[in-house]
Amino acid sequence: MIRAVVFDLWNTLVFSPAGSPFQRMRDLLRPEQAHLFKTVVRDGMARPHASVRSFLEAWQDPVGLDAQQVEAMVQAFQEAGAQAECFAGAPEAVGAVRDLARVALLSNTQTFGLELLDRLGISERIRTRMLSAEIGALKPEAAAFEAVQRKLGAFPGNLVMVGDSWTDDVEGAIAVGWTAVWVNRDGAPRPPHDSDAPIYEVRNLSRLPELIQGLQDGLRCPTCLG
Repeated sequence: MIRAVVFDLWNTLVFSPAGSPFQRMRDLLRPEQAHLFKTVVRDGMARPHASVRSFLEAWQDPVGLDAQQVEAMVQAFQEAGAQAECFAGAPEAVGAVRDLARVALLSNTQTFGLELLDRLGISERIRTRMLSAEIGALKPEAAAFEAVQRKLGAFPGNLVMVGDSWTDDVEGAIAVGWTAVWVNRDGAPRPPHDSDAPIYEVRNLSRLPELIQGLQDGLRCPTCLG
């Protein structure tokens, strides 16, 4: 029985025309700084920081960031948050799913610059929020999913992960015994996977409430809805 549906945030519920601020950060690094990019991103997403500026200033000396780079990176995060918007139908889909099961958020993201959650009404619709920077683990790590399980007091078989990333959301969820719903807006082919794994697919979130209802009613055919 499906008792809770856990949503990814970026590129599942919301997107930003400004693009990923972390990717914009990478573009602003000089060649001799680039080797530290993954370490910096991991730090931003795996532990809390009070603000984007304090996060960047902590790395200013280790990376060798100059003042111009720091200001451009701060602007990148501010623009990404300010321009973020929900995908069409996403709020309505979350509301409909909430009538069927508990809902939660599990996102690989930082703790700063998330005013968009209130602005877009996500905080109101999804009260249980788990951010990688708060729990110290990133999808697809099992610890990220297990933190949500403990928070919700649910067994793996009662949980569904809904997200756009095959690696982070789908493979991560399947590895810990959850059901996965892949939001495949571009209609990309499925990567190699266990054909018996409980993986379902939707092109947009409008079909999600119907799918969740079907799973609660005993649906076992991953190709029955799309």
